[in-house]
Amino acid sequence: MTNPETTENINSEEVVEQELSEIELLQQQLEEANEAKLRALADFKNYQRRSVENEIRASSSGKAQVVRAIVPSLEQINMAIEHAGDDSVVKGFQMARDALMQGLVECGVTTIFPEIGDEFDPQLHEALMRQDSEDLETDRIVMVMQSGFQLGDIVISPAKVAVSS
Repeated sequence: MTNPETTENINSEEVVEQELSEIELLQQQLEEANEAKLRALADFKNYQRRSVENEIRASSSGKAQVVRAIVPSLEQINMAIEHAGDDSVVKGFQMARDALMQGLVECGVTTIFPEIGDEFDPQLHEALMRQDSEDLETDRIVMVMQSGFQLGDIVISPAKVAVSS
């Protein structure tokens, strides 16, 4: 015959084991839910960061497109001023050029104007010719023919230069 106390102890041990396994299962589910939440949060933060980067890139690209359309006219104005005499029309062109340049500067455009003797940088300069120079090492700028323009890291128009050979 079975002892009722023994049966009760066995039943209560089974109940305790069953409850412990349920607790472990719930803890595991809680940990998985927390990990999923953290992954979702990280994904959302990455999405936000990429969205901001894409917005900045799109804005810069739009500005660069507008500046690329304006720069040739600005370069022609500069050439006209350089080859014109000293009269009121030239002064009008200079004022218009200066106002246009001021607007471009306010949009983040900078002028690339290398100095004689600077090292040639193909990212910023366009070599139109090579020229012998006794004073300068090879691949140094010996003459600046036209300044360039840059919008942040984007080179809109490289400076046109002559390079020592």
